[in-house]
Amino acid sequence: MIRSSPICLRLRGLNIEVDLDEAMDNFFNTLYQKMFTVLNSQYNFDNKYLECVGEHMKEMRPFGDVPQKLGVQIKRSFVATRAFSQALTVAANVLKNMQTLKPSADCAAALTRMTACPSCSGISDNVLACGDMCANVMKGCLAQHAALDTEWNHFVEAVDKVADRLLGPFNIEVLVRPINLKISEAIMNFQESSHDVSQRVFTGCGRPMLGRRRRRDNRELELESLNFEQETLTEERSSTAAILDKLVKEIRQRVRDLRQFWVYLPYRLCNDGLVVPPSNTKECWNGTHVDKYIYPVSSDGETQMMNPEVRSMGPRPTIVRDQVFALTTITNRLRSAFNGQDVDWIDTEETWYGSGSGSGDGAFTDDEDGFKEGSGYEPHVESEPEPPKQPLPPVVHEVETPPRVDIEPRKGTSTSSTTGAGNNQTTSVESSGASRQKMSLSRALTTYLVPIVVMWFGGCLSDIPYL
Repeated sequence: MIRSSPICLRLRGLNIEVDLDEAMDNFFNTLYQKMFTVLNSQYNFDNKYLECVGEHMKEMRPFGDVPQKLGVQIKRSFVATRAFSQALTVAANVLKNMQTLKPSADCAAALTRMTACPSCSGISDNVLACGDMCANVMKGCLAQHAALDTEWNHFVEAVDKVADRLLGPFNIEVLVRPINLKISEAIMNFQESSHDVSQRVFTGCGRPMLGRRRRRDNRELELESLNFEQETLTEERSSTAAILDKLVKEIRQRVRDLRQFWVYLPYRLCNDGLVVPPSNTKECWNGTHVDKYIYPVSSDGETQMMNPEVRSMGPRPTIVRDQVFALTTITNRLRSAFNGQDVDWIDTEETWYGSGSGSGDGAFTDDEDGFKEGSGYEPHVESEPEPPKQPLPPVVHEVETPPRVDIEPRKGTSTSSTTGAGNNQTTSVESSGASRQKMSLSRALTTYLVPIVVMWFGGCLSDIPYL
């Protein structure tokens, strides 16, 4: 009866579409009726009498506090697990939707001027753009993307904290593994108070009629029937728990590495072979000729009114507002799950717009030891996947491409200078012999902006199997 009960089946399938409180109450109510029938086997009980027995369960608490504790632990673990899984789905959807955001005409012109104009001007050498010029162009083109930065960082912090919970007190494997022992404890509590419980039931529901029971029913309760084949399942469960913990740790680390992703995205794109080394400030393309770039680097963020290359202003597009709302909604749910609170789930896993939840607006309550606050940006270069390589346009001149050196954001900007893309590390570039190509407007957009904006990061999450 225990192993085939609905609550056990839902535990195995991680299906929490139903009310776990109700499922737990139904399970222990059924167990209570079965136990009461066995312990009072000398009486005949019809369905109406057993319904009366079930109605007296909460006031008598025959199983002690085991049902309440078990229900709370399992429910908060399942809520956190589902919130963690849905958070990864939302992040992937946000990246996918931001990929559909088209660049402005000013952005397209600036990209063409930066990447194709050296060849158009008759410069034979493979001259790359000045680092500051590329930073300004990319910041202007990705100004709308930077609007996600604040909510994205809150989302990263929330995922990090829920992952800590899943590795600690909310670990589903740790909670489910001893469930048979907890049920056995509940049955033992019932046996110890069975006489008192029976008398109180007889007082409330009336004394049933004595009946002639079959011999096989006239026996004491055999606790051996509660053997859940622990010896057989221990090794398999230990292996499953190790895999689950490893997966959560890997996801947590990858998400941690993506703090301030949208603000530093312009620098990461420029570092992908578009600029000269930082030490070379004179022999680079400044937009009109090969010389030093004289304009300062624009500040980070979505406001680029003073950007000398691409000015961006005005209201946010609808698609950007939708992504901000999606991140805010799932962040609130993650906060509720972290604090062990219930979460109001929407009807479908894939719909995140037009239906929100008011829960989880408060700050995190870090009431467990060992759970760190997520602060700062700690690059994890080893775990970053390489950006997908785009097909190159036809080669115009055969010259060797100089080595690429990362640029970094100026200290005067509003964000931290410690980034995964600004470590002043020299990275090698394939010696492909490709020179500066002559690009059309659509070629420049297709090659440098639209695919790289999101696909560089999409690999971090798309390759991870969701829970």
